[in-house]
Amino acid sequence: MRHLLTTTFHRHNHRLPTILHHLLIRHYRPPKPPAPPAPPKHPKPPQKPQSFTFHDATWEDPYSWMSHLNDKVAMRHMDIYMEQEEKYTEAVMSDTEKLQSKLQSEMASRLHFDLSTSPIRWGPWLYYKRVEAGKQYPVLCRRLASLNEQFISNKDPSGGFDFVSGRKIEQKMVDYNLEAERFGGYAYEELSEVSPDHKFLAYTMYDKDNDSFRLSVRNLNSGALCSKPQADRVSNLAWAKDGQALLYVVTDQHKRPSRIYCSMIGSTEEDVLLLDEPAENVYVNIRHTKDFRFVTVNTFSTTFSKVFLINAADPLSGITLVWECEAQAHCIVEHHQGYLYLFTDAARRGQLVDHHYLLRCPVNASSGPRIWERVFDDDRDMVIEDVDFCNTHLTLIIREKCSFRLCSVPLPMPARKDAVRLKELNPTFLPLPNHVSQIWPGPNYDYYSSTMRFTISSPVMPDAVVDYELSSGNWNIVQQQNLLYERTRILYGTTSSGGIANGSSNNLNSDFLNEIKSEDDNLWNCLSEFYACEQYDVSSYDGVMVPLTILYSRKNKNNNQNPGLLHGHGAYGELLDKRWRNDLKSLLDRGWVIAYADVSTLCLQRWRWSW
Repeated sequence: MRHLLTTTFHRHNHRLPTILHHLLIRHYRPPKPPAPPAPPKHPKPPQKPQSFTFHDATWEDPYSWMSHLNDKVAMRHMDIYMEQEEKYTEAVMSDTEKLQSKLQSEMASRLHFDLSTSPIRWGPWLYYKRVEAGKQYPVLCRRLASLNEQFISNKDPSGGFDFVSGRKIEQKMVDYNLEAERFGGYAYEELSEVSPDHKFLAYTMYDKDNDSFRLSVRNLNSGALCSKPQADRVSNLAWAKDGQALLYVVTDQHKRPSRIYCSMIGSTEEDVLLLDEPAENVYVNIRHTKDFRFVTVNTFSTTFSKVFLINAADPLSGITLVWECEAQAHCIVEHHQGYLYLFTDAARRGQLVDHHYLLRCPVNASSGPRIWERVFDDDRDMVIEDVDFCNTHLTLIIREKCSFRLCSVPLPMPARKDAVRLKELNPTFLPLPNHVSQIWPGPNYDYYSSTMRFTISSPVMPDAVVDYELSSGNWNIVQQQNLLYERTRILYGTTSSGGIANGSSNNLNSDFLNEIKSEDDNLWNCLSEFYACEQYDVSSYDGVMVPLTILYSRKNKNNNQNPGLLHGHGAYGELLDKRWRNDLKSLLDRGWVIAYADVSTLCLQRWRWSW
């Protein structure tokens, strides 16, 4: 019996762990997972309602205290609120830290730092800035253009000495690292003008102790600073008398440009006051014409604009009024072979205009009222964005809707009183890549050179600095980043890959539509093979057609699934800045669509694009 019980016990005892296991599972209740952390609460700034009344309308602004910059208590509240906003942002974005780090690394890898600017040719000299190793600020230099080949052969241009030829070929004009020592550790230059005889450099540096810009003139032969002029609160410069005289504008205690002085270089006499504008609402600025024949004086307020001329050969002979209009207007006067050209957006026949136009009149006008004649007939489909002059050509940057073109017209222009259509002058249209979104003229200091520099921008191409030879139509890309090879066209027209792009001009009467052949696109380091740029006219809610430019990756196009980023802005007839941006590449490569809407109100929103 005992044996039987023992056997029975052992026979069932081996099943006990299994029974207990099932019992435990049956009655097991897993612990509740911890509750997810509460989402961070958005901070709320203090509200201090204040009533305002204008034009018979009254409203309350609870946040007007934020604009009281001189109220220490208000600014302390503002600091606390901004700290709360930063912590809130960090909390909301905490789960994206790895992505943020990856994006930051991607964008940093695409940054390019130009160790030198592209040299600017003026007379016998090439002017440029470069950065020396380990220095915070650049150096302004020049070298003779005739030593171009020797300079390129030098393996270390920053040394300023070509060991191949055994000659010193570079002259340091201003070392801004030394200027930083002169101005308390900080160097910021606002203006710099080389005299037409290339003997002097006038420039202004920010003096933080006086919160103004200080004028200095440096003798480029000796490198020393001239004893005079040395003035504070200088806002404009213009050379006269072939570099023997310098005109400059001084601001009053309210930083309003109001007085013009003339200083004779090398003279010990006091500078002569040419103009003193006492009215508190009138501003003054000056500039020299590109041929250095005249100095133009612009005086303007909200109710008028006037342009005066000073004979640069005799700057003390007085000033002559050549143009005036009601209301404030943009007015640039140039001179070419006995004619004054005025580029302005002033009202015409009492009607406001939203574009610029070109006028001209003889310098030696009769004693009666000066008559300005239109150069070009109105064309609703074409807007002249900018003009530039040299001795042989007039160049025009033209916008047709959202498309930009660049053309040149031989000078002098036909002598006729009535305006002409641009087509009648048989302009030469210069080659451009596809999808150009903006064109900026370069400094183009050399009035007697037919080579002019422009910066060409496109949504699908890094900015290209291009020299156009207007007489022959040849062109040369001077500097442009190449993202495909992570290199940049570098100093003095050399390139990192391939040759320099050259092409010929085209006539307006041909079928040329301002687009070069697709097989030539690579010469511009264009990225259109990888990223598409398309333009549409879309209807707004009120039926107005709005130009829309969209960018997307050809590889990552996914119908109805691509997230998008829309930029929109419209004011004063200006278009959005649609230049290629290296940081947007990270969005495009992840399938985002980038869109630009040239509209009348500012908006920036995230949206979803349907193809």
